[in-house]
Amino acid sequence: MELNLLNVSSNYHQMIDANRAEISIRIKGSSVISNATALEKAKEVRQLVEALTNYGLAKTAIQLQSVVAEVNNGVLLRSSSATYSLLIRCNDLEQLPDLLGIITNQKQVSLENVSWDFPDDPAMINTWLQAALELAKAKAKAMAQTLGVQIIGVHRVDDHYHSEHQAYTSQALNRKSVSQSRAGGSFTKDDLGLAMVHRKRIEVQVQVAFIINQNENFSI
Repeated sequence: MELNLLNVSSNYHQMIDANRAEISIRIKGSSVISNATALEKAKEVRQLVEALTNYGLAKTAIQLQSVVAEVNNGVLLRSSSATYSLLIRCNDLEQLPDLLGIITNQKQVSLENVSWDFPDDPAMINTWLQAALELAKAKAKAMAQTLGVQIIGVHRVDDHYHSEHQAYTSQALNRKSVSQSRAGGSFTKDDLGLAMVHRKRIEVQVQVAFIINQNENFSI
């Protein structure tokens, strides 16, 4: 027996803010240290690490990603220089302006990118899903009442998630940082050449196939 179905779709969206950031940087070093000891032994890298940890950042938040050595005629010499790529994790976004100030105030350091991490709470996602399903139920109830049919069950439920970053300028990132104000300067997102994106829209979409009992005398 073929089921009589009422197909309903609905969506629920929510804006969420980033709660962490990762800063990618490159440092031009005057020597080649090919392992994690570069954080202590490579002069230019050590200077940045000391500045960050003196500010209060945990050393474990600073990771060496790669080392690219410059060679002459295919030969790596003791005098060769290197480019160090570092990843710095910021778990407190209140510190981010100051960390960016410290980084951009260091010689031989280039700021490559700031990427944003967002809360990943299953309970939060389930709340959004429930909201989308409640909207679908209300929509189905209104449709059934208007059409003169009775909902007697659910045949199938499908859900989809979509996220979209929203760009806006953070007021916190446009204020003077401690390190930059000491140097008598300030920076903005334009000075850094970065799009400060740290908010995104989460959309939960559901499609529900409700089983209906259609009145034999139904007519429009």
